[in-house]
Amino acid sequence: MRRLFLLFMATSMLFCCSSCRESQAVIANEQTAEIYFVDADMLRLLPFSVRLTDHSAQKNAQRVVGELIKGKDDNPKIMRLIPNVKNVMTVKVKNDTAYVNLTKKFVDEHPDGKDKEILTVYSIVNSLTSVNGITKVKFTIDGKEQERFKGYIDMRETFTPDYTV
Repeated sequence: MRRLFLLFMATSMLFCCSSCRESQAVIANEQTAEIYFVDADMLRLLPFSVRLTDHSAQKNAQRVVGELIKGKDDNPKIMRLIPNVKNVMTVKVKNDTAYVNLTKKFVDEHPDGKDKEILTVYSIVNSLTSVNGITKVKFTIDGKEQERFKGYIDMRETFTPDYTV
């Protein structure tokens, strides 16, 4: 009986240690990205962390775009500038650049104003560049390079993060 008990205890300890190592491996493989939302006063961007478990920059970028579209409607400190409409914004990652396509509907429904335009663009840029493997963002509107978003920002540029926004 005592041997059976010791065998049971040894097996339990091995199983527990194995499970702990697997859990630690999963945690070690997770990444954290910062999703930047516009504050309610529309003065700056507020970062919120999200855990990413995929190793693909493409899938992580899609997750980040999904979080930006979903927004934080339950948080009174956040203002929505990105419409919560499916496929209003898509992303493809090539090398270290995220190529973001905005629909004309996105642009048309976006409120006017230089500050709102800057906050929206850098909400997207800062969020996507927080994903491992992405350092730059390039925009198109309905699949075409455009000179302006709503009238202020030159959308032909390749954007890098700006955390002062």
